[in-house]
Amino acid sequence: MVLKILLVITMLLQMVAVGMAIRMTKVTKFNSSWILFAIALTLMLFQLVFGFLNMFELEFRLPKDLFVWVSVMTTLCFVVAIFYVRKLIYYIAQMDANRRLTEKRILNTIISTEEKERIRFSKDLHDGLGPLLSSVKLSVSALSKMEPDDSKREIIRNADYAIEEAIKSLKEISNNISPHILNNFGVSRAVTNFINKLTLPPYLKINFQTNIKGQRFSSNIEAILYRVICELVNNAIKHADPSSVDVVLTLEDKENIQLTVSDNGCGFDPEADRSRGMGLSNIGSRISSLKGDMTIDSSPGSGTRVAIRISVN
Repeated sequence: MVLKILLVITMLLQMVAVGMAIRMTKVTKFNSSWILFAIALTLMLFQLVFGFLNMFELEFRLPKDLFVWVSVMTTLCFVVAIFYVRKLIYYIAQMDANRRLTEKRILNTIISTEEKERIRFSKDLHDGLGPLLSSVKLSVSALSKMEPDDSKREIIRNADYAIEEAIKSLKEISNNISPHILNNFGVSRAVTNFINKLTLPPYLKINFQTNIKGQRFSSNIEAILYRVICELVNNAIKHADPSSVDVVLTLEDKENIQLTVSDNGCGFDPEADRSRGMGLSNIGSRISSLKGDMTIDSSPGSGTRVAIRISVN
């Protein structure tokens, strides 16, 4: 009696499995593998039904060869279905690899286009607006050499000061958009110049160490490294309240660039702090576009260490 109950339960479960397989066949637009799975599960259901009927003393008996043929057909259906599933898995893996490659190419194109636009905009500011402000300054300087009254002299002095500040601001904006040192002398000089120009509180020290002197890399690598270092240093100054920030940029065996930016500030939880996590995620996307790796080690009260490794090839 117990065996009969177990067979009935098994048949019901098998019927559910057949129904799910038929439904998946429709969902997958009659994919061959799911059709074969549905056929194999249906044959297995028939086997269970035949076995259940044979447990009763009925007048008719099914041929023994029928069970053999059903078993053979079931096995063949499963084997062929697994073969098709294997091909499908390989196809999905290939499509996924192509998708990742396409995403990296798109990101590289975006970064390259962004840098080109930065250079163009910086050049337009420097070469277009810069000479105009210089001409205005010369005109104001010429006016100051005349003999106006005190009120006019004060106006000219204020105008000259305003123009001088505008020229300085223009140079800073142009340099921030696209530092000419990066384009002309490489990432090491550009990072040194960036750190030297930072306005820091007296208790904060930024240490920069590198064995990259005159070596040059592709413009994409140099631009991304420079932007990443600037963002990581600015993030540390803005959020971590550290007393020291260490930036180490090294070239290992002429094949890999290792960048480490660490601070002794308040630290953070990358999972909980979504705002900073998103910023680091954007940096990670840029590093990923170079097929590099980035690891973040931080927790509240223990500072932050970001390690990046990029292949120059």
